[in-house]
Amino acid sequence: MSQTFTFQNAPVELLDVPQLVLLTDTTQKVDTWLMDRFFPQRVSYTKKEVPVGELNTATPLAPFVTPTAAGRQIKVGESGNVKFVKPAYLKPMMTVFPSDVQNTALITQLRKFGVIATGSNRLSDADLLLIDQAQKALYLRQSIENRKLLIARDVLLYGKTTFASADFPMYEVDYERNAACTFAPLIKWGQSGATPVKDIQTMIDLSVEHSGTSPTMALTTSKVYNTLIKDPEFKEKFIAPYAGISVPLTPTFDQMDKPQFRGTVDNIEIWTYDVQHSIGGGTPDRFIPEDFFGLISDANGWIAHCAIQNVEAFGQALEFYLSQWQEKNPSSIQMLAESSPLAIPNNKNGLVGGRGFV
Repeated sequence: MSQTFTFQNAPVELLDVPQLVLLTDTTQKVDTWLMDRFFPQRVSYTKKEVPVGELNTATPLAPFVTPTAAGRQIKVGESGNVKFVKPAYLKPMMTVFPSDVQNTALITQLRKFGVIATGSNRLSDADLLLIDQAQKALYLRQSIENRKLLIARDVLLYGKTTFASADFPMYEVDYERNAACTFAPLIKWGQSGATPVKDIQTMIDLSVEHSGTSPTMALTTSKVYNTLIKDPEFKEKFIAPYAGISVPLTPTFDQMDKPQFRGTVDNIEIWTYDVQHSIGGGTPDRFIPEDFFGLISDANGWIAHCAIQNVEAFGQALEFYLSQWQEKNPSSIQMLAESSPLAIPNNKNGLVGGRGFV
């Protein structure tokens, strides 16, 4: 079923919301490896808060919540250590108009589905409007996914996250990771006197002490990894003994657009992640800081979704909700995406590490 709008005093049939959602589901999305790998569990609540205290997590959770405005803490009921956390509420919105820049891959897909004509290379104004509608739907879906990725990234790396909400300009949720889990070497790796092997052993000991289990994975960047494998003591202990027998670390070129499994050392998988994002339209930034290294003992976190606060959604807990409508004054077609996500660690001390390794 299509949805009819008025454009230049004439009816124009565009895709309806279910068709747009299906299109965004079948189109290549942003790389969500960070979220899928470290927050594989999903839970939904038809309410506005996540009852983190009721989740069956490896460690009890009572995150410290700090709503702030203009740098000042606000005295509200949700402040302090809580069992119920209000998630982010994401509401990106865009205006649809005839596209002057088209995604050729998307046009091919729309023609394949029979949405726009295949007999001519010339696109009508109605086609251009529909193409922009599809492009905006994809952009909004990716915007939601990117924001969720950053929330998950912050919770994974730092044990806390800060986001804007409908009620507060800024809203911090701190799962109160033990301060000892934030670790940086006394001497940066690659410099004279650096002791990477000793540093990693210290991190393993901290992980066992504060998370209750040994780490099974190292998450870092190509720069840190390439510095580590050049360290003489590391090579002597973990690479030289396997010469001619096996290759614990696979020689590979650095891949900047996807996660890379580099090999296993003492039952610890080493992964590098150099992917960048341009969220907010600014200069590209990395998901993982270039000087970061962390040992992970728990990769079983949660992504929770709460009720969509739109009357047409009937309070459903959806990962993504899309709506569109026509404004009379000023005349325009508006498209809105909504999501209410929260990333929750299964073990708040499940990562030991930090920045400053190179």
